[in-house]
Amino acid sequence: MGSNQSTKTRTMIGVIVLLAANSSAGGAEWCTSALADIAARFPDVPYSIITLVNNIPNLCAVVFTVIAGILVNRRVTLKHMLLFGIGCHCIGGVLPAIFGNTSIAMVFIGRCAFGVGYGLMQGIGVSMGFKLVADEGLRQHAMGWAVTAQYAMNMIAQVVVGHLCAIQWNYSFYIYAWSAVSFLIVLILCPDFPLEQKSASAGIGKGGAKTGESLFQRIQPLPPVVWVSAAVAAVYMFSYYPMFLVIAPIITGRGFGDSVSVGYAMVFYSAATIFGGIVFGFAAKLCRQWTLFVFMAGVAASLAGLYFAGSFEMVCAVLVLSGITSTGIIPGCINVFYKRVEENQSFLATGIVEAGVNVGAFLGTPYIALLEVFGADAVTTMLISPVILVALGLLSVKFSR
Repeated sequence: MGSNQSTKTRTMIGVIVLLAANSSAGGAEWCTSALADIAARFPDVPYSIITLVNNIPNLCAVVFTVIAGILVNRRVTLKHMLLFGIGCHCIGGVLPAIFGNTSIAMVFIGRCAFGVGYGLMQGIGVSMGFKLVADEGLRQHAMGWAVTAQYAMNMIAQVVVGHLCAIQWNYSFYIYAWSAVSFLIVLILCPDFPLEQKSASAGIGKGGAKTGESLFQRIQPLPPVVWVSAAVAAVYMFSYYPMFLVIAPIITGRGFGDSVSVGYAMVFYSAATIFGGIVFGFAAKLCRQWTLFVFMAGVAASLAGLYFAGSFEMVCAVLVLSGITSTGIIPGCINVFYKRVEENQSFLATGIVEAGVNVGAFLGTPYIALLEVFGADAVTTMLISPVILVALGLLSVKFSR
C-alpha cells in the first residue's frame, strides 16, 4: 500500500514537472505577431533578414536537439539539463525586450541564446516523460500531455504577445519571462535521477544499448527509412515554415488588422493543432500509407488559401485547416519507421527527424531571400509551397507502405 502511494506521489510530481518544463519547450514562433513591427522599426533591413528572429532558434535547435539526446542521463542529469535549457530559454528570450529596441544585432544575439535552450528542450521535452512519470501505465499518455502543454502555451503566448506588441514591439519578448516560473518548478520539484552507469569496456546498458559507443556507432545501424523520413520532414518544413514568417505581413499589409489581430489569428491555429493531435491516430488508421499525402494536401490547401485570403475571417479559417493538418506531418514521418528500428534506437531516430524539421525551418529564410532577389515578396511562398507539398505527399505514399 505504501509503495503504491509512493508511486502515485512520484507520478503526480513528475507530471507537474513535465507540464511546467514543456510549457517552456517551444516558443520559436511566439513573437510572430511582432515581425511586421520589427520590419517597420528597422526599414533598412531586408525582410528576409528580419525573419531570422524566428529562424535563428531553429538553426540552433538542429545542433542542440542532438546534443541533448547524447548528453542527458549519460553525462548530464535530467534536472541539470532542464535547468540549463529553461535558463537559456528565459534569459535569451527576454534579452531582445531589454536591448533590442535600438539594435537588430542584439535581437539576434538574444535569439541565439534562446535557441540553445529551445534546442535542448525540444530534444528532451517529450521523452522526459519516461523518466519523470513513475507509473508505467501513464507514460504513453504523458507524451501526449507534454505536447499538449507546448500547444496550450503557444496559444496563450500568441494572445499575450499581440497585446505586448501593441504597446511596443520589443515588449513582445517579455513573454519568455514565463520560463522563470518553469525554472523554479523544476528546481524545487524535479527529482535528482542518477546518471546511467558507464561501462569501462562499452558494456551493454538498458534496452541493449552500448553505453560506451560513439554517436557514429549508434547512427550506423539505423535503417534508410529513418533518413528518408528526416528528408521528407525537412522538405515539408522548408515549404511550410514561411507561413509563420508571412502571416503578420498578410494581416497587417492587407488591412485586416494590427499585431493584436495577428495574435488572435494564431490562436485559431494553436487551438486547431490540439485538435489535430487528437485526431491523428484515427486518421492514420483510416488512411494508412496515404496518411502523409492527406495531411500534406490539407496543408497545401491552407497555404494557397492564405495567399488568396480576402478577409480576416478567411485567414482564421485557413489557419484552422493548417493547424489540424500540419500537426499530423511529423508524427506521420515517425509512424513510418517506428516499427523498423530497435527500441533503444527510437529516440535517436526521432531526434534525427526533429533535426531535419529544424534544418527545413531555417532554410525558409534563404527561400524568401531568393524570391526577393527575383522581385517577388515573401507571400509568394504561399503560392509555390503547395505545389512542393502535393508532390512530396505523392512521393511519401511509396515509402510509407
